[in-house]
Formats: sequence, structure tokens, C-alpha cells
Amino acid sequence: MTHTGPVGPGPRRVAEEVLGRHGADFGSAARGRGWTNATWLTEGLVVRVAREPGSSDLLRETRLVALLPAEVGYPEVVDAGVRDGYEWVLTRRVAGENLEEVWPSLDHDARVRAVGQMWERARHVHRVEAAVAAPHARARSPFFPDSAQEATASLDRLVEAGELTPAQAKGLGRVLDRFRAALPGVPRVVNHGDLCAPNTLWHDGRVVALLDFEFAVVAPVAVDLNEVVKMAFAPGEPEERLPLREVVTRIAGSVLEDAGGPDVLLGYAVMLEVWLLEAELAAGEDVDEAGRAASAAMLTAFAEGDGGYFAPLLDTLR
Repeated sequence: MTHTGPVGPGPRRVAEEVLGRHGADFGSAARGRGWTNATWLTEGLVVRVAREPGSSDLLRETRLVALLPAEVGYPEVVDAGVRDGYEWVLTRRVAGENLEEVWPSLDHDARVRAVGQMWERARHVHRVEAAVAAPHARARSPFFPDSAQEATASLDRLVEAGELTPAQAKGLGRVLDRFRAALPGVPRVVNHGDLCAPNTLWHDGRVVALLDFEFAVVAPVAVDLNEVVKMAFAPGEPEERLPLREVVTRIAGSVLEDAGGPDVLLGYAVMLEVWLLEAELAAGEDVDEAGRAASAAMLTAFAEGDGGYFAPLLDTLR
């Protein structure tokens, strides 16, 4: 859920001014990755600017990350503020490369190590006191509906778009019914909320930082667990997925009970894929056909009610 696309003059102007105030040359800055924010990197600094004025995510994230332990690796915040309605945050640049960008060059052992270390750092996030962090996390994640009615409306839209059959929508509805029945009483923790390779920094053969906490949310740990499970069990090339299954199974086995069990994990998985598929349908010419196909395949499989692509993991853990 990241890209490096065109940026309007507002964020560029803000980035240039912020870097200039801190002695950095905007002209030599490199564009970084970003979905909701625009990012520029200099030798020692990184500035992120909201793509649209009025967003409150970056300053809220700045307050949240002040609560994170050093083990998460989040970069030191140098400065933050609002300029012309655009929120911005300036951090020290941590040596490393975006894990998604280096992933194709990593061998299987390095990939297994990366997934395990991503989760180790995420566990330090989960141990932050939820009540203290809650005011600085999102009140709700945009990836998950607030109500059964909202979830049903999303499924209905996918049926109307021809992405699901009515029978498949009903099957997914049953998965979400079990999710809602299992949810009460499940412990809530601080989740990264978008735990994935693009939000991970890799350096000298190891994960050194988790980045971009704007989607952090207090919820069952299944929110983050689902993202890791997808790395090994979602549709994809077997030579890429299969070597990760042992480490991901070990991770899932260590937290699935605290996460609310299979029904909660599958509920978050279904809701995320519904959101992703709707986002791709709205992307027009910018649609990621591979991503669209993967989400559609996962939803089709989940609709069968047997765990879908996650069934091999869940069968192993029973």
C-alpha cells in the first residue's frame, strides 16, 4: 500500500522549506516511498509531508512513537509541525534500505530472518501500554469496517461489481459473523496497523527499524498477525511463500490464542482483502492487477468457510 507518485506543489514547498531550515539541500533530496504522505530523503534527514492539507496523522504519529521502546528502531524525530495546512515530520535518516525494494535480492535464509525480526520488533510495539497509547493511535483503522452493516455494504458492492457471487458474499458474511461473535473479551494491544515489508528497514543483513505508524490502532494483535501470515500463505509463487511457512507458523502459534483464535484472524483477513479489492477497483488506470487478483482469490477461498489460504496454517496449529 505504498507508491511514489506525483506530488502537488504544496507538499514540495513545505518539504523544501523544512529541509532548508535544517541546513539540507532540497535539490539533492531523493524521493522516497509513500502512499498517504510524500517523502524526501537527504544524507542525514527524512521529511514526510501529508499529501493533502488538513490531515492529522503525522503529528498524531509523532506523539505515538514517543512512547515506543528503542527496540522498535523508529528514527529520532527532529521536528514536526504544520505549514499551509500540511502536517510534516522531520526525522534522522537511519542507515538502511526499504525491505520491499531489497526483497528480490535476498536468499531464502535472509527472508526468513527478515520476517522473524519484523515480528520481534512488532512485539515491542504490542507491549506498549494500550491505555496510554490509545489517544495517539487511530480511533479506527480505515481497513476495517465499524459495523456489520458497513461490512455487508462492502460485500454488496463487490457483488455489484462482479467480483463476488451472491453465494460468496454470504459465505464471507458468515466468516464475519464468527469474527464478531469471537471478538468480545479479546485483549487489545497497540498494533503497527500496516506491518509489511515497505514499512520495514533492512541494513547489513537484518531488520533495523519499523517505520510509518500512521495506521497504528489499538485492537487484537490479529491485525498485525494477519499481515505476517499473508507473507507465507497468501497467493503467490510457491518458491517465495513456502520457505517462510515455518517461521510464520511459529509466530502464529505463539500468539494466535491471545489474538482471539482463528475466527478473529480470519475476520481481519477478510476485511482487509475487501478493502484492498475495493481500493483497486477505484484505482482506474492505476490498478495493480496482480494485487486485485490476489485479493479476489483470497476472498473466493475464504468464502468456502474452511480457512481458505490460511487453512494449512490453522490445520497445523489445531
